[in-house]
Amino acid sequence: MTKMLTNLQERIIARILAMSVSTSLYLREGHVNSLNNLKKKGFIDEHAYTMIQTHHLTPAGKTAFFADNDEVFAIEDIYDNCWIIFEDRKVIAQPRSEANAQRIVQALKALRAQEHRVAA
Repeated sequence: MTKMLTNLQERIIARILAMSVSTSLYLREGHVNSLNNLKKKGFIDEHAYTMIQTHHLTPAGKTAFFADNDEVFAIEDIYDNCWIIFEDRKVIAQPRSEANAQRIVQALKALRAQEHRVAA
């Protein structure tokens, strides 16, 4: 299945989802082009410019982001300072290294598999 978002667009949306309500994400240069494409698709509010807050992300943007990914996954932050781990549409952790992010994702997937076996 073809993904609806580019890698950079996913990283932008992941950062927005991981931010607190009062925080802003500042975009520049090539990031602004991705932002404009997200706005054209209706995934970001048309009134967002180079400073984005959580309320600028539309329900369609959230749906596209989570449809493109598994139930448990990690995406590198737009600023390359951490990895953002999601489970069931929620931010779980933000480890600093890719190795730690992958360990957490694998552990969460194993736990989910174990929970499904016990429930069955």
